[in-house]
Amino acid sequence: MVVALFACGGGSAEVVTESADPVSQEVENSATGEPVSDAPVQNENSDPASDETPGEAPDFALRVGDLLIEMDQDVAYVLAALGEPLEEFEDPSCAFDGIDRVFLYPDFEVRTYPKGSSDHVHTIVFENDLIRTTEGGIRLGASLQDVIDAYGDDYEHDSGMYTFTRGLTTLEFLVDDDIVTNIIYGYIIED
Repeated sequence: MVVALFACGGGSAEVVTESADPVSQEVENSATGEPVSDAPVQNENSDPASDETPGEAPDFALRVGDLLIEMDQDVAYVLAALGEPLEEFEDPSCAFDGIDRVFLYPDFEVRTYPKGSSDHVHTIVFENDLIRTTEGGIRLGASLQDVIDAYGDDYEHDSGMYTFTRGLTTLEFLVDDDIVTNIIYGYIIED
């Protein structure tokens, strides 16, 4: 399996950990073994009462079992809920002061960026067709029409990439010959 990283200047990322044990599909707190609550996770930087205007859709986030992974969320919570990744990669950040990290799980990878003294979710990339988008139920192998039926026609299109934006989040579908070949959740970092 090839993992695309955001290394600067063509450098290679360092593999930090490898695990031969597959990660359980049921999401549990790795410290307690208890299932993660299905209560929505709030981004520590947001106030649910002030972020959404009536009728506005919430930012894009990926639900994995009972865990809601939000963009710009402190990755420590995500890692505690998902357990040890299959692999972890790190490389000096091109855009920020610190280290960018990639945590590889069986169905997706979580990429982070340094923010203060912690790492925050920047990107989620689908690895196979066993996982679906939260809102539209789209998976790798779906058709472009499936994407448009689920998300509408308010997108930007560039070289086969269909990008939907909500707040500071994006949901991107790479389409080749009318088939979704890549799905990426992303966070827009404002300067």
